[in-house]
Amino acid sequence: MSEDIDPHFKCLVLFAALSDRSFTKSDLGLKLSTDEIKKLSRDTGLLSLEPKGRSLRITANERARSWAGEHLHTDLESRSKAAFLVLDLVRAKTAAFLKAHRISFAEFIERGTKDIVLDVTPSTMRDSGAVDAVRRAYLALTNGAYGVRVLLKHLRPDLHFDRSTQDAALKELLRTGEAHLYPEDDAMSRDEADERAALQIADRRRHIIYLRPEPRQ
Repeated sequence: MSEDIDPHFKCLVLFAALSDRSFTKSDLGLKLSTDEIKKLSRDTGLLSLEPKGRSLRITANERARSWAGEHLHTDLESRSKAAFLVLDLVRAKTAAFLKAHRISFAEFIERGTKDIVLDVTPSTMRDSGAVDAVRRAYLALTNGAYGVRVLLKHLRPDLHFDRSTQDAALKELLRTGEAHLYPEDDAMSRDEADERAALQIADRRRHIIYLRPEPRQ
């Protein structure tokens, strides 16, 4: 996309890519007409548009996400509401990433991301980091939030080590009080993937996990 493109449209693309949801231009207070958005979207191929009544529903496509990753430094229309919302999304997602990977903000600023090594090799996790890997996978699914309901069928695919190691890590989190594991009692809400991912504890199969910020002392 040309770098002399309308800065309001840049805000639009960045917000779409970062928010990962559909919205209308009125949500951002953009100074772009519907026709301008349609033309820019058609010319650049960066957004998906869907007419909805008098509004236009906007979502990011894969090209928009790729462009956003390469253009977070781009100049924005600083006086627009959209620019503020874009920066707020960057802040929130950065905070979630740092929390998920247990990187302090001071380390992020002082050392730079090129010096931060995320040790997620299967052998390391199997030896000593499986519990940390469960935390990272959980926080990645919840955008860095604790106390959020996560299904084990969604968590396990992000744990790249064997099932017995996964189960041991989950039980350790349960033992320390950092995790709560519950069954999905509504049979209509369970499927085969839930049953395959469930953790057997005593006579109950647990399908749901919640994490606390710190282990219980």
